[in-house]
Amino acid sequence: MAAKGDRSRLEPVARMLFVEQGKTLTDIEETLGVSRQSLSEWKARTRIIGEDQDEWDKARAAKEGYEAHLLQVRDTIMEQIRMAPLQAASYLDSLSKVEAIIDRRSRNAREAAERIAQQKGEMFLAFVRDLIEFGNKIDPDMTRVVENNFDDLIQWGRERYAA
Repeated sequence: MAAKGDRSRLEPVARMLFVEQGKTLTDIEETLGVSRQSLSEWKARTRIIGEDQDEWDKARAAKEGYEAHLLQVRDTIMEQIRMAPLQAASYLDSLSKVEAIIDRRSRNAREAAERIAQQKGEMFLAFVRDLIEFGNKIDPDMTRVVENNFDDLIQWGRERYAA
């Protein structure tokens, strides 16, 4: 679970997951360790009174509309090439530009997913450090248990947080 004060760090990541990757609030809750209630509050804070959608929903709709438009443009160009193959050269520049935009957006989404996976690993290691520090303060036996099972704990963390 996210700690108090994590909003400034996690809210932009949550918004990106919602808008760019189309994740549900439940998915984001599991990914970032932020309660669904907190996510709903963050999202609701962006809503302007009198409007049907908050800024997260608007951004997602705009992104989906833009991606659909790009795919439609690409399909239109491809159809023009199929219908007039002798004039294909006149369409290739436009086609390559549209494909480059689609590829760049896809690459950006993959890079964002990789950053999130790295952040999850860093959060897990911070949790382990906090657990050891807590154990040292409260009960040294707890620290010994963590030390004796450290490899299993790390393996569990990899399975849980690297997925």
